[in-house]
Formats: sequence, structure tokens, C-alpha cells
Amino acid sequence: MSTDLIMQFMDGLKISDPLTLGEILHAKGVYSSVHSARVQAQKALNSLVELKRVERGQGYYRVLGCEGEYGDHARLLTKTLAALYSHADPVIFREHTISELSLRPDAIVLLKRDGSGLCFFLEACLTETPAYLNQKITALRNWGGALNYLSDLFNCHVPHFDIVVCSPPDELPAGVWEFNRFLKEVVK
Repeated sequence: MSTDLIMQFMDGLKISDPLTLGEILHAKGVYSSVHSARVQAQKALNSLVELKRVERGQGYYRVLGCEGEYGDHARLLTKTLAALYSHADPVIFREHTISELSLRPDAIVLLKRDGSGLCFFLEACLTETPAYLNQKITALRNWGGALNYLSDLFNCHVPHFDIVVCSPPDELPAGVWEFNRFLKEVVK
């Protein structure tokens, strides 16, 4: 097991546990069982700790510089981002601050598959109020420089973006995707 592969996943996830990484490895066909994939992920993570590329927390690992703990919100976001790895090759900017808006979406994602891409902002809603979520969505939608910013961030032309929410409140604003529906209908 290459520590480089695990580090590639950790760069996007920022914080994870060995089982989640094992599930990614299994979904990618690297290992035939989740159990052996988890064991190999654990070994690679321990090697990365020795190499001082990640640090170990209580039941989780995180990249250096990530200050978050692996609470409910972080676990939901990690599981959601991990699910993307089985559908495409995502480029993930987790908790990337957009200074221009003084806003930090949970993740900004570019899914690459078959020579094309799909860009979206991802929000994991556990404790956010509908009003706070609507505020974020409105700020992103009304941001005139969004497409240029995203094109620069991903170093490719981004003509459009979506907003996707996992574990959403009862009612989503029009034009916002629920994560599982987005995977089924858009990503396929």
C-alpha cells in the first residue's frame, strides 16, 4: 500500500478515520474486502504519522494544519466527500475560505470524469439553521466573481456551479441539490 495514495485522499478529506479510507480503497477496487483495505489504510496512516505528514487524534487522523476535531459535523462531511471518490476523481477544497465573501463553504468540489468536470459547493447541515444555510446559498449565488474564482482555484474553465447539501433541513431552496439525489441524477 502506497502512502502516497492515502495522502492523496487525505489531502481532500483533511480529516478521516481508517475505516472511511478503507471504504474508498475498496470502492476503487484496490482491495477486495473493506476489512483488508481498512487494515492497509491504518498501516499507511501510521507510516504517514512517522513521516510527520499527518497527525493522529482520538480515533482519527488529520493533515497537518487541520485544526478540526472529528465531531459529528466533520464525520458527516468526511463520509460525504468519501462517497464522491467512488463516482469520479474529485478535486476537493475542504473548508477553503473565500476572503472576498468572508465565507468558508464546507467544501468546494470539482468532479472529473471522462474529460469533463462538474463543480459544486457542498454544505453538510447538522447544526446550521435554515436561515444560516440560506444566507450562505444567497451569498454564493449572488457572487459575481464566482466563476472566475472557481476557474482559478481549479486551474480549468468552470462555466457553471451547483450547490449541494447533505443532511439538509426539511425544505431546500429552489435550485439546491440534496446530496444523494445529486449523485443519482447528476453524477450517476
